[in-house]
Amino acid sequence: MALPLIRNLSIWTVCGSLLLMAAELFGATSSSSVSPLLREYCFDCHGEGSKKGGVMLDQKPADPEAERNLWFSVWRNLDSELMPPSDKPRPSKEDRLKIQTWVVQNALGLDPTRPDPGKGIIRRLNRAEYRNTIKDLTGVDYLVEDYFPHDDTGYGFDTIGAVLNLSPIHMEKYLRAAESIVELAVKPANPGAKMLAPEGPPPSTAEARKAYMKELIRSFADRAFRRPVDAGTLEKLTAIGMLENSFEEGLKRAFGAVLAAPRFLFRAETQPQEERKSASVPIDEYALASRLSYFLWNSTPDDTLLKLAESHSLRQQLPAQVERMLRDQKSTRYVRSFVGQWLQSRDAETVPIQPRAVLGVRKGDEGEKMFSHKLREAMRLETEGLFLHVLRENLPAEELLSARYTFLNQTLATFYGIRGVTGQEMRKVELPMDSHRLGLLGHASFLVVTSNPTRTSPVKRGQFILENLLGSPAPPPPPNIPPLENIKKGAHMGMRELMALHRSDALCASCHKRMDPLGLALEGFNAMGMYREAGEESPTDESGELVTGEKFASLEELIGILSTGRKRDFYRCFIEKTLTYALGRGLEASDIPTLSNLVTHMESTQGRMADLVRAVVQSEPFQNMRGDLFDDIQKRGSLPRPR
Repeated sequence: MALPLIRNLSIWTVCGSLLLMAAELFGATSSSSVSPLLREYCFDCHGEGSKKGGVMLDQKPADPEAERNLWFSVWRNLDSELMPPSDKPRPSKEDRLKIQTWVVQNALGLDPTRPDPGKGIIRRLNRAEYRNTIKDLTGVDYLVEDYFPHDDTGYGFDTIGAVLNLSPIHMEKYLRAAESIVELAVKPANPGAKMLAPEGPPPSTAEARKAYMKELIRSFADRAFRRPVDAGTLEKLTAIGMLENSFEEGLKRAFGAVLAAPRFLFRAETQPQEERKSASVPIDEYALASRLSYFLWNSTPDDTLLKLAESHSLRQQLPAQVERMLRDQKSTRYVRSFVGQWLQSRDAETVPIQPRAVLGVRKGDEGEKMFSHKLREAMRLETEGLFLHVLRENLPAEELLSARYTFLNQTLATFYGIRGVTGQEMRKVELPMDSHRLGLLGHASFLVVTSNPTRTSPVKRGQFILENLLGSPAPPPPPNIPPLENIKKGAHMGMRELMALHRSDALCASCHKRMDPLGLALEGFNAMGMYREAGEESPTDESGELVTGEKFASLEELIGILSTGRKRDFYRCFIEKTLTYALGRGLEASDIPTLSNLVTHMESTQGRMADLVRAVVQSEPFQNMRGDLFDDIQKRGSLPRPR
């Protein structure tokens, strides 16, 4: 089925539109026009001697990186309307935009019409990428979980180049894995494996055997290295193969060397020196094919992408290729990886929960039977299913928050108390009109991973929403904060009363004012993700007020606010998470123009998710990398302005 609304626009049309949006969004703003606004709305707490939260805006930090991070935080807080606080005088929309524009152009010295693509990233394949790549390359399903150590994460994802280091134990594991994989791949009797060995006997003469071996190695190395192997490396690999008396053993040795080579284990995005004499240069089409395939398939480029890269026509074919890749079954790998980490749905299968304590059952294993592995797996699949549906149907992203349908099998439907669902296959199910499970906030995966083992945690649930849905997490708590249970020992208090008592501490009040209303609105669900029936320890008050000033009387009203009034915050957060995952690095102040362009683009396309994926693929940091001229410009202190 073709993706709806994936319009066949050229990449240059979309990129040009994004730059036009930037030019319209950011007009020139002088310091003299902004200084009075900063004094009126900011300096009461963050200037002229005031240093609330350790922030002073009228003093320049000594460290340039600290200065960039400071103004990036200012821009974020203005964009999300967190600052000034709702109980203080607040600037108009026009004045807020004027301050943001000044931050971008003056405080940070950025040119909105020339977004910074960021540095080229070298990153090791993580475990999932390695497993998928090996399977697509050789047909061997190598169980990396049994052999490789866990990958580190950064900014919430295991795709971040800065944390994907190569330790001695990794290298040892890769060498052993290469031997095992090649051994399996060349066995004719191995079902599912792609035959790497030739059909029939090799040529009889030494010269012909060498030429034949070289051609087989070339074919394999081109696909494994994700670009044509150079002549020198091919000669070395062929020489390795020719050391063995047996032709098959020689191939295995050469193929093993390919799978242990840095060019296979790492994704490097570099440019020939002669092509780098500008501030921003396009990555070559082979690198673009890899970025695209590891973004949407979590694996190596297929033959179609590599052939387009070889003919230098991939950029012209990007819209069609994105559509093809999203329709492909391999796109479910992207969904599982991205959603599993962004929304932490993969943790639903392993997070420690004690059903007996949650349900108040003292004896028996009823709770454990109810909270089975099959149920936990279905929780994960529900969230992945909703995301995949919204993506492939190109629906507005906010439907993730407000959908009045979900994806269930019999196990999860029974757990939710929804009738009429039989069988273990996940399928789309319309929710009853009185259902409390609208969108992601009603998914058991979210409710479970944001709970403690024996009880709910409004703090975790509120912080999850702030960090992963609104992009404005509260700072970490001060040290030595006692557990909630120790605040009022011996007294029977509801969760709302306990949290109110906790907020009475001045050290805790400002952060909990942001988190608690969100988390307390979800107290109708217990730590297992079950809705509390009447008569249980169930709060009747789901009301609250967001730190930005919006009031709500119920969870449904809160969801309405998040998916409408705070929709722009959700868009920005979703874009940040998508860019971070796709680029393999955290976002910096220099990414503000790209981020702003994509938010504006998403608003103009009614938030349609597949359109956003395509815009990310066509964005400056996805297509380009910094060139040598960027370093020269940085030394001079500013980026050149357009003429």
